Amino acid sequence: MFKFWKNKKGGDRRDQSLNPAVEEMMEAVPDPIIELTGRKVQRSVAPVLGMTVLDLAERNDVDWNSFCKRGTCARCRCMVVEGIEYLSEPNLAEERRLDPEEMEEGYRLGCQSKIEAVGPIKIKHAPYF
Repeated sequence: MFKFWKNKKGGDRRDQSLNPAVEEMMEAVPDPIIELTGRKVQRSVAPVLGMTVLDLAERNDVDWNSFCKRGTCARCRCMVVEGIEYLSEPNLAEERRLDPEEMEEGYRLGCQSKIEAVGPIKIKHAPYF
């Protein structure tokens, strides 16, 4: 499993998007195996370990809605159809915002759910409104 460490050793790395070695390391898995379905756009994308579902959707131009990115607005609420075991465990923000029944059914907040392992994942944007 790949881990990405910010500011681990030397140098100023505030803008890591300019460093090709960092981009290459973040793109550790080249084959698209995450299927993201927004309101009108559906894409198969390459996973980036440690990235949230919302950030991955925004990076790949999937029409995913969000306001806060803190887990309070729930506009990024989504249904994990397949591969929930490859995502991070629900955190406190999700436990506060989502009902236990929703979480049992597979609903998560895209801004809080991180890709932790490689595998087939299907996620559909499912906001309340």
